[in-house]
Amino acid sequence: MSLLSRQIQPAEAYLATLNAQDWDKLGKGNVLLKGGKGQYGVMVATRVRTQTAWSVLTDYGNFHRFLPTVAESRVLKAEGNRTIVEQLDRRKVLLSTMESVVRTENLELDNQQISFRLLEGNLKYMYGHWRIDEAPQPLNNRGMLLISQQVKAEADVGPFRNMFYNLFETSLVDTINAIRAEMERRNQAHL
Repeated sequence: MSLLSRQIQPAEAYLATLNAQDWDKLGKGNVLLKGGKGQYGVMVATRVRTQTAWSVLTDYGNFHRFLPTVAESRVLKAEGNRTIVEQLDRRKVLLSTMESVVRTENLELDNQQISFRLLEGNLKYMYGHWRIDEAPQPLNNRGMLLISQQVKAEADVGPFRNMFYNLFETSLVDTINAIRAEMERRNQAHL
């Protein structure tokens, strides 16, 4: 039995925290990253079909094809709306290349939200959710979707904690940019 929330998180909870500058940033096509020290919200706006956005977020076995630090990805188990995914992450840190294997449990809810949590990996913990929402005012008059990720993560890295946070933040931005690019590429292919 999964420990993940089976409840859709209300969009109003995080959209209410956005100010005029945040909406302006999203409207200009920029990534919005909020939070720090292991607790983040990252969001982009894009003009794609909801089905296309969902197909990218749930294309677990092909993450290595479009996510920048994922070298390998595979589905270990799929039961209904629950999927166990294993990824090999490879990134350059300072002068060396670091590799880590991460196993996550992903729970898909109503083609709108994916709740996830770390099962195995080199972090103390990681959990959160991805969401797809129709953009409210002032962006909805442009037919935009909001793609967002809320995540909490911590690593046992002692004095290198700030470096971990910086790398994690950069990774969040790079990942959501790559996801948006793949969504837009697939959306164009269907036009």
